[in-house]
Amino acid sequence: MRPERAAARAAWGAAAAAVALALGVWAAWPIYRTPWLWLVAGVALVLGAGIAWLRDRLRLGPIVLAAVTLAAFALTVVPVAVPEAMPPARGGGGLLRGLLDGLAAVALGWKQLLTLTLPVGTYRTVLVPAYVVFLLTALLTGILARRSARAATLAAVPLLAPVAFGTVFGASQLSAPLHIGALTVAAPREIGLWLAAAAVAAVWVAFVSGEERRAALKLGRAAGSVARGRSGASRVLVGAGIVVVALVAGTALAPVLDAGARAVPRDRIDPEIVVRERPSPLAAYRSSKRDAALDAPLFSVSSTGALPERLRLAVLDAYDGVDFHISDDAAGRFTRFPSGDRIVDPERVTVRIDEGYSDIWAPAAPLGSPPVFTGTRADELADAFYVNRETGGAIAVPRAAASGSGSAAGSGSAAAGTASGATDRAIGLAAGDGYSADMQTAPDPAIDRLGEPGAPSFDVDTAPELGAWIERQHQPGGAEGLAELIDRLRQRGYLSHSMSGGEGERLWLDRLSERYGTQFEPSAGGHSLARIESLFEQLNAQQLAAGESATSAQLVAGVGDDEQFATAAALIARALGYDARVVVGVRLGGEDQGVDGVPACSGECAGEHLAAWIEARGDRGEWVPLDVTPQVEQRPERLEQGEQLPEFPTTPEERDAREADPPVGLGEQGDGDDPDAPVPGASALWPVLRAAGLSLAALALLAAPFLFLPLAKRVRARRRRSERVPELRALGAWEEMVDRARDAGVPVPGNAARSEIAAVLGTAPALWAAAQVDRAVFSPRGIDPGTVDQLWRAADADRDERAVGMSAMARLRAAYSLRSYGIGVGRRGRPHPGGERA
Repeated sequence: MRPERAAARAAWGAAAAAVALALGVWAAWPIYRTPWLWLVAGVALVLGAGIAWLRDRLRLGPIVLAAVTLAAFALTVVPVAVPEAMPPARGGGGLLRGLLDGLAAVALGWKQLLTLTLPVGTYRTVLVPAYVVFLLTALLTGILARRSARAATLAAVPLLAPVAFGTVFGASQLSAPLHIGALTVAAPREIGLWLAAAAVAAVWVAFVSGEERRAALKLGRAAGSVARGRSGASRVLVGAGIVVVALVAGTALAPVLDAGARAVPRDRIDPEIVVRERPSPLAAYRSSKRDAALDAPLFSVSSTGALPERLRLAVLDAYDGVDFHISDDAAGRFTRFPSGDRIVDPERVTVRIDEGYSDIWAPAAPLGSPPVFTGTRADELADAFYVNRETGGAIAVPRAAASGSGSAAGSGSAAAGTASGATDRAIGLAAGDGYSADMQTAPDPAIDRLGEPGAPSFDVDTAPELGAWIERQHQPGGAEGLAELIDRLRQRGYLSHSMSGGEGERLWLDRLSERYGTQFEPSAGGHSLARIESLFEQLNAQQLAAGESATSAQLVAGVGDDEQFATAAALIARALGYDARVVVGVRLGGEDQGVDGVPACSGECAGEHLAAWIEARGDRGEWVPLDVTPQVEQRPERLEQGEQLPEFPTTPEERDAREADPPVGLGEQGDGDDPDAPVPGASALWPVLRAAGLSLAALALLAAPFLFLPLAKRVRARRRRSERVPELRALGAWEEMVDRARDAGVPVPGNAARSEIAAVLGTAPALWAAAQVDRAVFSPRGIDPGTVDQLWRAADADRDERAVGMSAMARLRAAYSLRSYGIGVGRRGRPHPGGERA
């Protein structure tokens, strides 16, 4: 090829690559939605074309070319495709980690890109796959453009790669149909992209394939100018016709091929962090109200402006009659959070974890940006932060990959995390961790935003006391009726966090008693359906006893706390036809913004501030939070049916003191026989037992591969021996004998008769067994069970006879041989024409 022609083709190749990359940016825009993608495409174009020119100039071989490309990629990957590693605040360590992550993303970034919720922006290493595709497109196009005409036409393949990347890794939703009069074009954006990419590839092929012909025709320009002009015009018309036909065909076929939604790999590789396997945070709610946890600082919250009204920890949407937990559906699917959602009244909120908190749940309001972590584990936590877009719940699981899913992390709630101590600290968030993010600070939506209900999702027949209580209230089924029912539930309830007022469980009561005059009422924990039915049974019995003219004070009967009342309120909402879920979290803004009994926190949040509420949703699709904490001032007064409370009651003396007999027979033992006292030496023995157990488990895991194959062979033999049909059991004995011989190294022919195989085995049991199995297969009378048992004894005898002449190493090789499974057989015996197959 002449130098001028080569230079011209290289220039046209660079132009074609530039157009292809521009189409690729357009195709990948829904994935990234950041102008930085144009920079990635521009650098890839310059770098790819430059390396292609250098290869042609210096005549580089394939190995040197690969090394140069890899070196150029390594030098540019951090500033171009991993821009988050560039800020000076991260220092040299950030640059080094960015380089390592960028190189690893060449192989691993594709799956990470599929698991993120769109758009991903410049989050961590998500730009690396696009950079690789764009760079290879420019490089391969530049290299092929300088080859022969036949090889240069192959550049049409990489020219299609950028659009293919944006299509395959994009979202499954298609662009909105385009209506042109009576004509409807389905997915106009996708069709336009592929038509443009196909046009670029077609023009390139036509340009390259006609290059030599055009050069030859230059010799006869004067004589053939008219014909040549007609030929060129014909090719233009034909090309235009092909484009028109493709457009019309795509417009006509797209609605047929679409069938609703496009299927892309993103729909199949969503990672699921199975937090639903963890204990329910609502079930551990009461542990935050014990004396040891009540003042334990969980986390502190600050903001550049206003604070959110609430911070969520866990959002629980499924109830199975035992507890509220996270479902298997969308509410249980947590994904990475590369870009925030549009939120109302965003403010920069900072959360710092304190000593009392150790769990995977990240306190957060609706997020408008990915969090920026601080502390010694900032990078580790950034890699392990996940958000559920359906519920807004967030988790941080830095050890999820090492510990498995679900039960991998921590305890079930903040309070349980406090009790678990340092064991769980490395799994979720721990003291010293912190993060800042844009969070929504708009006020909670009012009850009128709830809308109308749909079909009930809770059958009151399974909870007759709850259904009877709803029916007795005579409330409408809309938002006002739900609000009134929950308000009556709260006013007729009484707050109690414990079953007894003993040591370690009185601090909450002392504080409420000092402020509200609250007196102790025992309350069982749990929120099973039986516990909720017991609550409504108390309410129904009191309402029946008080009669129609009862006052609000006379109807107070249900005792419990947020755990039971949140469950009860959620079931009421579902029975009315509203979607409902339980949220565990804290209210912010100080005590004035909280509810009686569970104050809100302003700067530092402790166990005292941990609360639960519900969120309900109607036909408007908006989740409305509803407080459920029962009142703390009016104590329940039990009534018998027909009994009335006095009109002007007096305050009785405190009569909660219980009579107790003096201790008998303790003698000199004192407190030494306390059954709850720790056993001496138990705390020292537990680490030894734990280490021994872990060591045995590790040895079992190491031994599992060595035990698998002998165990599999033993299971195969047992299955053959347990066949019910005698003929099949006889065949199993023969197959077992042959398989053992193969594993021992005997070259058993593959398609020979049994008598010929027995001759190769060379033992008396084999010769006898071959004759008996042939008789069992071909005899009309079959074989009797006694002979079958003898066949299995013959198989064992054949094995023992062969093992006598084998060394210990040979027997070990036979035990782990795969020849009987058709692996590593080597040369097989030639088939015998007279051999039969039974």
